[in-house]
Amino acid sequence: MKRLIGNSEVLTGRIRGMTTVLVLLLAWVSLSCAGMIPADKFPPPNVVVRTFIELIRSGLLAKSLASSMVRIAEGFAAGTLLGFALGTLMGVSRTLERLFSPLCNALRQVPVIGWIPLVVLWCGVGDLSKIAFIAIGAFFPMLVSTFQGVRGVPGRFIEVVRVFEFSTLRLLARVVVPGAFPDIVTGLRLSLGTSWMLVVWSEINTRSGLGIGEMLWSARMGSKLDVVLICIIVIGLVAYLINEVLGHVEARLLVWKRSYR
Repeated sequence: MKRLIGNSEVLTGRIRGMTTVLVLLLAWVSLSCAGMIPADKFPPPNVVVRTFIELIRSGLLAKSLASSMVRIAEGFAAGTLLGFALGTLMGVSRTLERLFSPLCNALRQVPVIGWIPLVVLWCGVGDLSKIAFIAIGAFFPMLVSTFQGVRGVPGRFIEVVRVFEFSTLRLLARVVVPGAFPDIVTGLRLSLGTSWMLVVWSEINTRSGLGIGEMLWSARMGSKLDVVLICIIVIGLVAYLINEVLGHVEARLLVWKRSYR
């Protein structure tokens, strides 16, 4: 019964959220039909829909999204793996924490876009620079979340397993990582959300090849406002879907944690 009530509340929240979107859409259609919105400043819905269909038929939108997703996958994997490894090591070792914590705390205060000149200098303007930029952005949220999760594992758990003479690897696999898992999942969500924002930014600032950011910037330079609007809508929609999927995965994996239901 409680589960049914919870699902009903979630559905009600989704419907309310869609209501806001529908109201804005109706306002856009009404104002455009009434001529209250200049077409050269904000294209009408029928033009945007027609352009959207053309982009789908041409395959340009799909190719651009696919290119961005590949870059995200590679940068996200590299950044989160490094962040998880270093965060775990710092969490279990006071010595490593004292060695790396000041440096990591200093570097993570640097805005991510501040790394662009250095990344471009080292990696050029090709895909490698975009992947490196995304990896930097994904690294720090994962590092901080993993470190906090590992350090938050109750000491009595570790003392108990040490009685059974667990090896270090077995201690990490059986106690530390499972105990820190909620924070690790949070780090994954933060890192993936950051990665999606950064892939768009990197494609705009290091333009080369396909990508949704490249598509957005090219449309802006060509004054194609309908394509610009489509890119913005697609970027927001993909970000929303990423958050939804990760939220449901988190709810499935962390059934004891009332976080995303």
